[in-house]
Amino acid sequence: MSQPTFADQLAVRDATLRAIEARMVAGDMPAAELADFKSSVDDMRLRLWDLLSAGSANDFRSFQEGFRLKRVREICRGLEQDLRHGTVSPRHDELVPLGQVVWALARAVEEARAGVR
Repeated sequence: MSQPTFADQLAVRDATLRAIEARMVAGDMPAAELADFKSSVDDMRLRLWDLLSAGSANDFRSFQEGFRLKRVREICRGLEQDLRHGTVSPRHDELVPLGQVVWALARAVEEARAGVR
């Protein structure tokens, strides 16, 4: 079985977007689901931009690593700003385990970078 063409994939994406728009007009799509879809589209857009910027897909693993690192940094920076400005509630149960993971990640980064020197 052959892979779909890029035109086929774009047609599917456009049909999906039209279906979502129709559901929104009908009031049949919760805001949380729309936010999830937007996040997915943002992720796709950023990945495509990085692929175009890389100029070559020869080193795809390096591209994926760089993409993940950049996205995590952007998400962490955005959450930090939201917490500092009070736009995210400090009462979320996920904040304590998130803080623990962030500290562990910071230590792992330090250790990895120390091994590079």
